Amino acid sequence: MRHALNLLAPEVIENPHPYYAELRERAPVCQVEPNGFWAVSRYDDVVYVLKHPELFSSRTSEVRRILLDERLLREPLLVGETSLLRSDPPDHTQMRKLISGAFTPRAIAQIEARVRDIATEHLDRILAQDTFDMMEDLAVPLPVTVIAEMLGVDPSLRADFKRWSDDTINLPAGSQPLSDEEVERILRSRREMRAYFHEMIADRKRRPREDLISDIVRGEVEYGVLTEDDVLGMVVLLLVAGNETTTNLIGNGTLTLLEHPDALRRLREEPALIPGFIEEVLRYEGPVRQLTRRATQDVTLSGVTIPEGATVMPLVAAANRDPAQFPDPDRFDITREQRGHVAFGFGIHFCVGAPLSRVEGRIAFEEILRRLPPFSREPGPPSWNRSFGLRGLRRLPLRFDRTAAAA
Repeated sequence: MRHALNLLAPEVIENPHPYYAELRERAPVCQVEPNGFWAVSRYDDVVYVLKHPELFSSRTSEVRRILLDERLLREPLLVGETSLLRSDPPDHTQMRKLISGAFTPRAIAQIEARVRDIATEHLDRILAQDTFDMMEDLAVPLPVTVIAEMLGVDPSLRADFKRWSDDTINLPAGSQPLSDEEVERILRSRREMRAYFHEMIADRKRRPREDLISDIVRGEVEYGVLTEDDVLGMVVLLLVAGNETTTNLIGNGTLTLLEHPDALRRLREEPALIPGFIEEVLRYEGPVRQLTRRATQDVTLSGVTIPEGATVMPLVAAANRDPAQFPDPDRFDITREQRGHVAFGFGIHFCVGAPLSRVEGRIAFEEILRRLPPFSREPGPPSWNRSFGLRGLRRLPLRFDRTAAAA
C-alpha cells in the first residue's frame, strides 16, 4: 500500500502531527515518499519493530544515501558502519557495555551539581539582557558543555562541537540543493571534527584518563570488537546525541509551555511537577521524529506485508500520539499518567543517554522557572530545523516582560 504523503514536504517538517494522525487512521503501515520507504505509525507496531532487531536490523545507510546531497557522500561518513546506532547484536551489545557505566543513575547523580552550575552560569548571562534566544543562550550550550566534559574534551570549543554536530546529522532535508560553497563548508567542518577527535583518541591511547574517550579506547584493546574508525564513530555519536536530544527537549519544552500558559503557571507554582512535565514534553513534542530499520525478511504488520530488504521508518512521534495508547493524545497535560512513550526508543537501542537528558532537562527547567521573570516569544512563526529525523528549533527568540515581573 502506498500513500501520497511526502515526509520531506515543508508542511510536514513544520507540523507533522496532522499527517501522522492520518497515517495512523488510514494507512498505519504503508510506503511514503521519499523513495517508497515504509512508514509505521501506530504505537504497537512501532514498539514491535523496535523490540525485534532480528526482523528489523539497524544496519542501514539507505536513508542517508537518498537524502544527502551526493557530493557529501564522496568522502567517508564520520560514523563507522558498526556504530552503536547502526549495529545489531552481538556487536551492539559489546559496544553498549563500553559506555553504559557513565549513564547509570548513580553516575548521573554525581554530575547533577555540575549540570546546575552550568545552567546557572548561562542564566546569569540571560538575566543581564532584555531579549535572548533560548536555543543559543541555554538549550545548546548546556548539554554540549556537559557531554564535552564527560568525553574529556575542551568545553570551550562548544561552538565548534555544535557546528560539527549540525553538519553531521542536522542537515536540511527536502529543501533546495546545497550550493557548492555550502557543500565545501560542510565537508571542511567534517574534516575538522575527524582531525580533532583522531588527535584526542591518539592522546588517550598514550595517556588514558577517567573519561568516556578513554573508556572507548580501552574497549578497542580489551574486547577487540572495534576498529579505529569505530572508536571515532562512537565518540562522534556521543557528542552529537549528547547534545541534540537535550537541546531539542529544552527548546520544544519552552515553546510548548508558552503555547500552554496554564501549564506554565502551574509549574511555577508547583516545581515538583517538572519531572512529569519533562515526560509529557518527550511524548507530546519529542526531540526525534523517526528512526530507521531494514527488514531482514518479509514481515506482516497491521495486515500489511513489508518485503525483505525494505527500509522501514518507525515514526516514534506518531506512536507517541496514538490514541490507543494515550487518551486524548493531542492534549498537553503535565499531570498525565505516563504509559510508556517511545521518545528515547525501545528495546536494545533504547537511548543510553536518556538518564542524562532527563536530568539536564529537569535542572534546566527548575532553574528557568525559579530564576527567570515572565517572558514571551518575539513575533513570528516557530523556526524549526529542516531535519528529516529530528524535531527541534533553530531559534527561539524571547523577550522579558519586566512589567509583569514587577507586578
